[in-house]
Amino acid sequence: MSGTAIECPLDLAQLTLTLRDDLDLRMPVARTADAWLAFGFDRDLDVAAGLATETMLDLMERELGVDRKRALALASVAVDLHVTQVVNDVKGVHAVLRDGVLG
Repeated sequence: MSGTAIECPLDLAQLTLTLRDDLDLRMPVARTADAWLAFGFDRDLDVAAGLATETMLDLMERELGVDRKRALALASVAVDLHVTQVVNDVKGVHAVLRDGVLG
């Protein structure tokens, strides 16, 4: 709440990063073991949420092969928005589409 971050020590972390230059991304996206994440960042939290949502819709169109209207309908019931950060004058939101939620 005060803008101070608390970092936690790690003994071991394993990351696998894949860089793709064939995608036209509005904002960053990430893949976890059980979900897709789409991020949005802006000074305005509403704009950040909009960017995360639009990025998720782009992702759903590409990965699910659906049109924008269908992606929006699916996202309305299947995608959750979470606040990523509210520090350093830039707000962040991430949209989460969990595997299996669409059946």
